[in-house]
Amino acid sequence: MNKLASKQPFGLERKTCVRHFEVDKDPWLAVNLSMFFPGIGQLYAEKPLKGMGFLILQLVLVVMTIWELFSPSGNTIAGIVCLGIATLVYFINIFDAHWSVYDERRDKILEKIPRKRKNPWFAVFASRVLPGLGHLYLQKSVIGLFLLATTLIFLKLDDIFSSLLIVTPTLGAIASYHTYITFPRRQPRLGRSLVAMMAGLIFLIGIVSNYLPQWIDRHLEMFHIPSESMIPTLQVGDRLFVWQSGNYVPQRGDIIVFTPSENLKQLDPNVSEYYIKRIVATPGDVVSINQGSVYINGQARQEPYIAAPPQYDLPSQVIPANAYFVLGDNRNASFDSHLWGLLPKQSIVGKAFKIYWPPERIHSLE
Repeated sequence: MNKLASKQPFGLERKTCVRHFEVDKDPWLAVNLSMFFPGIGQLYAEKPLKGMGFLILQLVLVVMTIWELFSPSGNTIAGIVCLGIATLVYFINIFDAHWSVYDERRDKILEKIPRKRKNPWFAVFASRVLPGLGHLYLQKSVIGLFLLATTLIFLKLDDIFSSLLIVTPTLGAIASYHTYITFPRRQPRLGRSLVAMMAGLIFLIGIVSNYLPQWIDRHLEMFHIPSESMIPTLQVGDRLFVWQSGNYVPQRGDIIVFTPSENLKQLDPNVSEYYIKRIVATPGDVVSINQGSVYINGQARQEPYIAAPPQYDLPSQVIPANAYFVLGDNRNASFDSHLWGLLPKQSIVGKAFKIYWPPERIHSLE
């Protein structure tokens, strides 16, 4: 009698735990969490090893992608491969997050994609994919079509007007939150708090995703080499990353991209939009060229990167403030400062720091 009494509470407790999992864990909430970053949905599904594995793997891939693509010593091909793997891991993680809860529940009436029994977290997921889809899923056609049309319109407009980039993240956050709180069945307070936090994150991530490319575009330029003036350092067809910064202080040896100065425009009837040369002398330096060598402050420079010694001489001159003396590495086939004079600082676009293409030419320029 005593043994039977002791077993009964244990059986009831076990049944309660299973029921607790079925009520609280939702596969589409796991999906929504994993959309923020791989592994979070698995951690929610109480799969800690799998969750940490996804999280660490994705973090490593993201860091490697950024390093390989934008570091001077990184390999562009490796960066592209890491980006591809990171994208694949992200989508696998989303499917796995769903399955980690769905498979555990083993509920015969649970739909993988809920149709008969509407799911508020699936509505949130649909709204994150495209604002309005979640409301259409809940058969709220008017607001759904309004949000969908407005989103599609602003996705086009924000390409033209950068001030509108804030609109689509706002719509995404509002649509995700609204689909949950207006779901036909009343949702628990914890779920409302969670979806409010998620809406805030959706907005912040959307803002970063929209404005980050603009920030990169303002600071990182890509250029194509059309001439032989920088041989052997730069070959025709090389593609470069050039970093632009208001704090950049040009140094001797830097390879820079610049717009043509007034002197250059007057001498070149077919003036290009951009030029690329190496800085040889900076403000305050005394520069001269004599018998095939460049002298800076009376010292001959060692220049192993040039194609051949210059076959011209240049009398000494002092470089004034905010001006630079630039030469091509192919000294005898370069239209540079020995012909058109000094380069004003305001003409400098930025510093070239890496050849990122073609694959066999990838290397640092620093």
